[in-house]
Amino acid sequence: MNGLNYKNKTLLLILIATVVRCIIACSIELGNDEVYYRMYAQYLQWNYFDHPPMVGWLIRLTTVNLLLDNEFFIRLGAIMAAAITTWFIFLCGKKLNNEYSGFLAAVMYTSSIYGSIIAGTFILPDSPQMVCWSAGLYLLIRISAHSHINRTKKRDLFLFGLVAGLGMLCKIHMAFLWFGLLLYIIRHNRQWLKEPALYLSAIISIALFYPVIKWNIDNHFITYLYHSKRVAVTNSSLVIGSLVSFLGGQVFYANPIIFFLAVTATVAAFKNNLPVSVSQKRMLLYCSLPLIAIATGISLFRNMLPHWTGPAFTGLILLAACWLSKQQLKPGFEKKKMPKTLVAALAFQLLVITGGIFVVNYIPGSMGKKEHKMLGDGDFTLDMYGWKKLETKLEKIARSDEQSGLMDKDAFIICNKWFPASHIDYYVAMPLQKEMIAIGDTNDIHQYAWINRERKKIKPGDDAYCIVPSNYYSDVKMQYADCFETIRLSQVIEEKRNGKACRYFYIWQLKNFIAKQTVR
Repeated sequence: MNGLNYKNKTLLLILIATVVRCIIACSIELGNDEVYYRMYAQYLQWNYFDHPPMVGWLIRLTTVNLLLDNEFFIRLGAIMAAAITTWFIFLCGKKLNNEYSGFLAAVMYTSSIYGSIIAGTFILPDSPQMVCWSAGLYLLIRISAHSHINRTKKRDLFLFGLVAGLGMLCKIHMAFLWFGLLLYIIRHNRQWLKEPALYLSAIISIALFYPVIKWNIDNHFITYLYHSKRVAVTNSSLVIGSLVSFLGGQVFYANPIIFFLAVTATVAAFKNNLPVSVSQKRMLLYCSLPLIAIATGISLFRNMLPHWTGPAFTGLILLAACWLSKQQLKPGFEKKKMPKTLVAALAFQLLVITGGIFVVNYIPGSMGKKEHKMLGDGDFTLDMYGWKKLETKLEKIARSDEQSGLMDKDAFIICNKWFPASHIDYYVAMPLQKEMIAIGDTNDIHQYAWINRERKKIKPGDDAYCIVPSNYYSDVKMQYADCFETIRLSQVIEEKRNGKACRYFYIWQLKNFIAKQTVR
């Protein structure tokens, strides 16, 4: 590898990382969010209950219009996105300092749990967003290189408007790049406010995002009402445990070693101790720190998902790469070699990957609650294990029930929450060619409130099965007492992992739908 230049080393890194991600993608079943977004792809819209449309479009593309409908091809978009993102990060580092810094930045991003696994292997809105985020950072680095507006900078502004607009079709977090740019302009280059290209760029972003706005207008702004409740801090008390959990999650997702380097580089940036121009340093900080600060502040009052700040750490990784590059040139360091800290970061990443695959597929039993009724509750690994086996077991039950006259041949499968509804839908209902519908409040069933409209309608007199996993136990009789005349527990299916029970599936028979509750 020493004989390669840093561009080729980066390409080799991307190739190796892509192979590893492909192995992961084939090794575990889809998680809650992933299988839910697969349902996005089945019913294409301009927006969905909780996110813009890009992740659904991407799945539809990589599965070739759902013809190649399995875990690998569903996740292929994330894997491709990670490769492209890593290349843009290399270009960013090269533009900031040199190719060596670009290579180090690529290694750091590849070492991050967020970059390689959360957004790089699992198919989430973050996956395509990171392509746009890294491309947007590259353009902003170019734009901030000089204070005056020239022809090239105008072109980059237009391209930024395009990239930012596409990014907001992935996830609204992309708007923080616009926020960072405007903050930079207001504080350091107000003369840019007189530049028409800036406003044309904003118009491009708004135009691309308009279908999402229009969908929300037509649906009473339900997406933003939902997310505003998730981050609202009014009438909330201080929760230190939430902050600690959030900070711990960020350290883990960034990779503890990379997190330390990012913090160190941020401190160095404030001390002007980086081989980066002041303007470019400011741009990266303005595009990174506000999102981290806002999310951390909210975490004082509410539980926050640590991956929400994942994109913001990209800018800090770039600063860290430039800082580390500078350290490598000091006496006592091996010049232009892979720093030992990054070797350790890659080793940590590999440990997490191999350990994660082992735990999901082979750890005996459950890591959650042991109580029979709620066996597995709290064990997140069960979200990616055992769903394929359920199809065969329910097929036998349904066939027996049909032959004995206990249930209709066309009995529905119902659920009252988007998870585990998505898993049951994809791994059980679809293979058995049964209709899956969700009956419940929109805030519980999420996009199924719209998916229901595209499917066969349940009508008075119809029968249904309700499958309740013990790790998401719920009282079926209480939920559906107003919907069916008769509700009885049919069977309890024991699911084992490595020879030990890890979860139970409660199979309920619901007879004669009476439609007292509205199916949205």
